[in-house]
Amino acid sequence: MDTAQRVLAALRREEPDRVPVFIYLNPYDTKAWYSSDPSYADVLAACRDHADVIGDWYVPMGFFCSAAELPAESRRLADGATARTLHTPAGPITSVTAPDWRGEGPRKLWISSVEDARRVLSIPHVPVRPDLTDFLAARQRLAGRVVGQATFPDPICLLGDLIDPSTLAVWTIERRDLLVEMLDVAAERIAETLRFCLDAGAGPIIYFNGPEYALPPLMSPRDFEQFVVAYDAPLVDLVHSYPGRYVIIHSHGRVNRFLERFAAIGMDGLNVLEPPPIGDVVLTDAKRRVGGAYCLIGNIQYDDLARGSAADVDRLVAGAIRDGAPGGGFILSPCASPYERPLPRRAGENLIRYLVQARQYGAYPLKIPAPKGC
Repeated sequence: MDTAQRVLAALRREEPDRVPVFIYLNPYDTKAWYSSDPSYADVLAACRDHADVIGDWYVPMGFFCSAAELPAESRRLADGATARTLHTPAGPITSVTAPDWRGEGPRKLWISSVEDARRVLSIPHVPVRPDLTDFLAARQRLAGRVVGQATFPDPICLLGDLIDPSTLAVWTIERRDLLVEMLDVAAERIAETLRFCLDAGAGPIIYFNGPEYALPPLMSPRDFEQFVVAYDAPLVDLVHSYPGRYVIIHSHGRVNRFLERFAAIGMDGLNVLEPPPIGDVVLTDAKRRVGGAYCLIGNIQYDDLARGSAADVDRLVAGAIRDGAPGGGFILSPCASPYERPLPRRAGENLIRYLVQARQYGAYPLKIPAPKGC
């Protein structure tokens, strides 16, 4: 099987020739930040040899899913942060970013008041029409080595990226009507752009970010039902109305109690299924409960993988495959992407070992040694 056949078989909950092994790096993407970092060179070479590469395209969505051109300005603050202002028809909105380990991160998001929200809602809706030329060309050029994926925000992701977290939490109680109004607009616009991309050939995987914004402690199970399940299910149905398209939903956080509610959305795969203590997903339990409903994608914590010993890497890889792979419907993946600049030597060596060991343990029929002590 080639990469696309292998990954899509897993998303159908089938047994491919071996467990797909994923890492959040694309060795064929020369524009990615890590492609010019020498510390990643050996890992990228190993990805070409051993990984099932997903060629991800972040669909440009405009501001609040509109292609409207808004007057904008930016200014540097005294502490080195940057304030950016957009002038909407109803007035200005401002965000502030500051240098951090990622290069730059948010200090203040665009919406922190009802007035800010009304100003965002005043932005004229100009349909977003992304250019898929490069994505489609890369997918054709790398056929067999890479499977294509187009990434969208879901409606709650769009709000979570715009509204300060404390404000968002308070509004689930005090201004629920306003959140629903914004979610309705976001859902309609996302669906419109999604349909355009599907018509143009996007896929075969459509990837949605966002449900983690609606998990405890920020929100309640009731919020997850109304803000995620109710809005994401129609988007998934839209994707599935196009032959040969699959949906993966991404969510960090403690998702264990919501696994069945994710199944109600109807998607084909869920990542990242973080294990304890950061998350709360025990892979054997998840496999028992929802393994027949969607593909499980995970669940090795990146820090455990990057900082452990060689024996730790072997144990993590063998354990995840042992617990998640029987019967198919499993993709081995870390729970986060490599982020260090430069990549520490041990992390690089461990990532390569992770890829190699996954190939050793992941062939079907599975033959994984029992853990020591059993």
